[in-house]
Amino acid sequence: MDRILSGLPFIISTAFQLYEFIIFVFCLLSFIPSLYNSAFGRFIVAMVAPFLNLIKKIIPTSIGFLDFSPIIALILIQLLQKAVFLII
Repeated sequence: MDRILSGLPFIISTAFQLYEFIIFVFCLLSFIPSLYNSAFGRFIVAMVAPFLNLIKKIIPTSIGFLDFSPIIALILIQLLQKAVFLII
């Protein structure tokens, strides 16, 4: 049990970093919109879109053609990660 608890921060940190990477890949896919229609693109969109849509409902993130919801999502993930590690 002690070994599990000592590895828990590493697992949580890796999960947060993986989700940040998925958001980054989502942003890169926006440069080539046809990639959204691939199986990989649909997987990435399915992982990121619910979280970004939630942010868009709460905070207006679009200014013209620019959408700042991925940046806000990355900031929120960082804050959530720090809060989780303060609790642990």
